[in-house]
Amino acid sequence: MEELSTKASILQHIYAAKHAHLSWVKKADRLVNGLDGYKGKKVDLNVDKTFIPLTSDTCEFGLWFNSHSQHLRKIPSIGRFVTRIEEHHEHLHDTYRYIYDIFFEMPHRRSLVHKILTFNSKKVTADEREKARIYLTYLKHTSKELLEVLSVLEEKVKSLDYNELKTVVETHP
Repeated sequence: MEELSTKASILQHIYAAKHAHLSWVKKADRLVNGLDGYKGKKVDLNVDKTFIPLTSDTCEFGLWFNSHSQHLRKIPSIGRFVTRIEEHHEHLHDTYRYIYDIFFEMPHRRSLVHKILTFNSKKVTADEREKARIYLTYLKHTSKELLEVLSVLEEKVKSLDYNELKTVVETHP
């Protein structure tokens, strides 16, 4: 793991985490809305359930957050922002769970005929897709809030003085 020893390296990590987060949200959008195809023609995108990490500790952003947040939390001027990021990130994945269930969770009680005809693939109804779009709206709202807090975190990191930065360096192996 790279050292968090300079403002520039901390900012690079935050930028990479933002990029990973935006990519994750884009994948959720593609799952729900499909992919714009040739000349604007709507094309469904078959997405495997592993395409979008389900839990907050398995996505790329979560991996970054889990490896760096404890060190950033120790800086008094930014600790509370790290806590807010964690809350928004957890909420994102809680919301995505509803979308995931719509697209990938099979009904518990299915007939043998249904199992044979669907080959264990879930067919999403128009009503279910509309529900997923509503959840996606919530997800995007939370994403916007997360990105706003990350922007504030960036500004706080830029304004760190030497003693505050030293806190990160001393606590980071």
